[in-house]
Amino acid sequence: MSSTDPFDRMRFTVRKVSWWQVALVVAVALALGTALALVAASVFLVVFPIIVIAGLAYRLFGGRRRAGRSGGPEIIEAEYRVLSPEEAARADRDRWDSGNTPR
Repeated sequence: MSSTDPFDRMRFTVRKVSWWQVALVVAVALALGTALALVAASVFLVVFPIIVIAGLAYRLFGGRRRAGRSGGPEIIEAEYRVLSPEEAARADRDRWDSGNTPR
């Protein structure tokens, strides 16, 4: 039997829910929440100490050392001078005209 009402499929009915159904849904939700909290806490209690120990080991023993470094500070000596705007423009023009890419 077909209906002539185009909104017939869109109708919904409201059912009365008894108290025990509500209690059952709440109990299931609480059980799932508690289970998820326990899993999260146990993962945290297992993973967190591993991360802390790995961090301390890295801090104490360090990462890979670069070859050729003596371990002291690296000092770069150079002479600096302030360029006038004309000298800076000329240096830029010469650098671009020579075909080199700027650094």
